[in-house]
Amino acid sequence: MIIRSDMELAAAKQLGIDFGCAPDSLFKYENTVTLPVKKEGRRMFYDELPLFRAATMGMGAVISAGEAVMPYAKLLGSQRSGTEIFCAESISAINRELFTHGCYIGGINQYYLPRTPYRSGARAEGYSLRVFEGEDIKELYSCEGFSNALLYRSEGVRRDILAVCAVNGRRIMGIAGASNDSPAMAQIGIDVLPEFRGMGVGAALVSACAGELLASGYVPYYGTWCGNVISQRLAAKCGFVPAWCEMYSAMIVNNNEK
Repeated sequence: MIIRSDMELAAAKQLGIDFGCAPDSLFKYENTVTLPVKKEGRRMFYDELPLFRAATMGMGAVISAGEAVMPYAKLLGSQRSGTEIFCAESISAINRELFTHGCYIGGINQYYLPRTPYRSGARAEGYSLRVFEGEDIKELYSCEGFSNALLYRSEGVRRDILAVCAVNGRRIMGIAGASNDSPAMAQIGIDVLPEFRGMGVGAALVSACAGELLASGYVPYYGTWCGNVISQRLAAKCGFVPAWCEMYSAMIVNNNEK
């Protein structure tokens, strides 16, 4: 019997809201296919839900598919395991189907959750950390080069709710920021200026940001993609572990159209 951590259970609950399925669907070996649904409490990434989305926590996959691709999604779910849906061969096949509907796979992300109980050995050495919350975050919006850490938005449903800065004198070395992706979960983003990389700044920032979020009642999570090995190593150094993989479709944009 697999014992799930509180963090994994919280993530499964969130994915259940996002995909319109029961949370335990993420812990089954069979795949679950649903229609897109805008439920209260979902992560607010899109104004309009994608035609196709899928997520897996390592067992079965949950697939959200619009009516136009529902027959294909059901066939895909019946022929491939949850993890196989995320392999290159499957992605190629999914794209062929989506192209006929003016879409393609716009992103495949790996998400991480903190180990429980959360402990990180990352510490700030030779610089100080400063925490910004609420309206104070606006002070950072004049700083460029931190688009992974900040949305540069303090209003609206999805916005910056926390930022931790590494400061050397008066110079900002890096920022870890968090957005309130849903009422329960906050995603951490990180940017460290090139001249300060390799000094442990990123790990100290992400760890401090995670600790602040946990103290505020949020479940912190960290996202990256398969080619960003440095980001994956940073997640591991900060006490985060792989939790789920997620893909989504995007509309094909014709730049020649006026």
